[in-house]
Amino acid sequence: MTVFFRKIRFGFIPILALFVLMGAGCQISARMRNLPLEIESVYVPMFLNLAYQPGLEEVATRSTIQAFLSDGRLNVVSPQNADVIVQCIIQEYSDNVRSTGTGDFPMMNAITARVLVKLYSPDDHINPLHVYKPFQLSRSYVSDTRRVTQTIPEDARDSLMQAVGQRVVLEVLTGDFGELKYNK
Repeated sequence: MTVFFRKIRFGFIPILALFVLMGAGCQISARMRNLPLEIESVYVPMFLNLAYQPGLEEVATRSTIQAFLSDGRLNVVSPQNADVIVQCIIQEYSDNVRSTGTGDFPMMNAITARVLVKLYSPDDHINPLHVYKPFQLSRSYVSDTRRVTQTIPEDARDSLMQAVGQRVVLEVLTGDFGELKYNK
């Protein structure tokens, strides 16, 4: 019986080593700051809203400024004191029914926003220093008015805009900085 367990133990060691080596290749690496170190402050003007949903620009701008303040790596200042201006454009916004229940009542909705971020010099508001690749974020929410867990569409929108603000900060600090990735 001990010979059997010895064979299992010795056969198990190479398999365990294989899994450890495979796991080492799946290591998660943090995004590093790619924004030049001389950039220490930003100004975030009102978002441009190209979507057909009014009021998004106000919520998104407020959320982005709050995200920069919470992150703390860049100061949010007035335009004349900023190292760069972070201009964001809401290109698309949609709120679509994802599933329906009995009687075709909407049960789940999904809201989606597509945002483009550009960095400008405070001295040149025409030619961007850098244009990031647009990103898209989505959130699902319970929209069935017959349920206690229903989410108000404005709360879902605010949650999505908070995520947009956090993503803008992430893109500005850690996105590819060098040659233009996207130009539109």
